[in-house]
Amino acid sequence: MALVYLGVGSAMLLCSAAGLLFDLIGYHRPGVDDGGTLALLGSGLLALALGGALVWWGRQATGDSFGRREAPLAVSAIWGGVSLLGALPFVFGAGIGPVDAVFEAASGFTTTGATIVADIEGTLSRPLLLWRSLMQWLGGMGIVVLFVAIFPNLGVAGKHMFRSEVPGVTAEGLQPRIRETSSVLWRLYVGFTALEVVALKVLGMSWFESVCHSFTTMSTGGFSTRNASIGAYDSPAIELVITGFMIIAGVNFGLYFGAIRSRRLGTLYRSPEFRVYLALIAACTTALSVLILGNHGDLFASARAAIFMVATTVTSTGFGTDDYMAYPPAGLAVVLLLMWIGGCAGSTAGGMKVSRIILLIETARTMIRRTLRPAVVQVVRLEGRVVHDAVLLEVSTFFFLFMVCMAGGCMAVALTDGVSLPTAFGAMLTSLSNMGPAPFYEGTDNFASYSAFAKLLFCVAMIMGRLEFFTVIALLLPDVWRT
Repeated sequence: MALVYLGVGSAMLLCSAAGLLFDLIGYHRPGVDDGGTLALLGSGLLALALGGALVWWGRQATGDSFGRREAPLAVSAIWGGVSLLGALPFVFGAGIGPVDAVFEAASGFTTTGATIVADIEGTLSRPLLLWRSLMQWLGGMGIVVLFVAIFPNLGVAGKHMFRSEVPGVTAEGLQPRIRETSSVLWRLYVGFTALEVVALKVLGMSWFESVCHSFTTMSTGGFSTRNASIGAYDSPAIELVITGFMIIAGVNFGLYFGAIRSRRLGTLYRSPEFRVYLALIAACTTALSVLILGNHGDLFASARAAIFMVATTVTSTGFGTDDYMAYPPAGLAVVLLLMWIGGCAGSTAGGMKVSRIILLIETARTMIRRTLRPAVVQVVRLEGRVVHDAVLLEVSTFFFLFMVCMAGGCMAVALTDGVSLPTAFGAMLTSLSNMGPAPFYEGTDNFASYSAFAKLLFCVAMIMGRLEFFTVIALLLPDVWRT
């Protein structure tokens, strides 16, 4: 935890230094960019001091007692702690209230992309916009994964923390050593981000906006520097590039590693999850293009809006170019379905994950076959291999927990804030799926109007969704803490 806080503090100082550079080169907006640099400097120094104090306090500790039981606590504490630290620059530099600032930071680190800021361009300074994007980039591949990659002395602690952090049910193509795996993931992540920065710059974005949007694309976070998000640029080329990188970010990064190691792109297509993921994008884009044709007038404009909406939704990024609440009911149903499904396991995307949907469908088919032919042994197979019952149980349990948290959260928000059930449903779905925009919103598509209780509940939901429930809920079980 101490090392993570030191890293977060260093990231804040980096954004503060960028603010000083903006002042030197005249890239400064008077009245808006004032204060952000100093706020990041002070917050960064405070985070470094806290991290240093924790290092000193734990200097005699050993990792011998760190196992599966302690890992969920450590990972949950890290995500909660960085959300609190990440909120400080918004409090000191933009005058945002403490609860709202914690919400913004939690949304950033969990790559949810929901916001309480109505006027992004008029409220947040450029250093704070950079910090907002950097939070998502760090949270995308996972703060814990980053530090497991950098610090080899975590040993068995790193292994358990890595498994508590990395989403999904598979880790195809990855090295058995956890530190080596983490390092590979981050090299791929940095490489894709750098490619997108260059591509967006070539297409006309400034270096600043290219970096910010690349950070929030590859992390599938969706924070933008503009009030109108990607729609502000009104550029088919920019939308196409961001669409491509969102789809890339929604793929299992282990497949990329396997393709690089074998030097054969066919390795990607051998994965049934990858094939279903692409087929889902193609089918939903085609359907949505037809369904919203009346909203856009011609097929090209409809297809342009549809492919971007499908990519930003299935990957849980949440960038916007179109008002999905103006879609016909069938079109909105497609968007809701994609929000629920999400991207591939082992990607930066949120949602249920395509691999789990495949296994749920295969499990249902197998159970139906068993009722018709009980004497025949029926097993679930994936890629020609039998899927163990323990994996199927994990998938079924995940689905159950997702639905229970969704129902409980909806009722809590509807009761405390007095919003309609569809509005509460949309807010909880976007939080648990780490999506960003909330369907069925009332007024504006942000979370500023919710009560402090609801915002904190959404923060918990965002962290639970990011850590995929088991890590957080395990802390609530008394049996876990019995010696």
